[in-house]
Amino acid sequence: MDKFTPTIQQVSADERGEIYVVNLPDDRELVLLHSVAGSQRGGHSHNVDEVVVLLSGKMAYHKRSGSSRETMEVMHAGDSSFNEAGLIHMGFFLEDSWVIEQKLAKKGEWENFDYAPWRQEVTANAAG
Repeated sequence: MDKFTPTIQQVSADERGEIYVVNLPDDRELVLLHSVAGSQRGGHSHNVDEVVVLLSGKMAYHKRSGSSRETMEVMHAGDSSFNEAGLIHMGFFLEDSWVIEQKLAKKGEWENFDYAPWRQEVTANAAG
């Protein structure tokens, strides 16, 4: 049996925190996000299903389905959320937080699609 050693690389860092990619076997990956209190991330959907796990902290997780139905749940450390392909989502971090995301597809098989109203909020938040 071949041994595989996961690798981790930082792919982004700004005043909101950092984003890391953890490379896994079979061309899969996890995304590890550190987000500081008051920051926002997301404002988009994906063409594949995704699982999100809040490892530590607290976040308000906003979702919008194609039918324009909006929901918001407050996630605490240990909570998880499943996003079906096409579900728009955005996190507002109420505490410094660590999150793991996994797209249920191989690298290169998924895309982000911005939802302009929420993406504008995220971009404005990142600009301070």
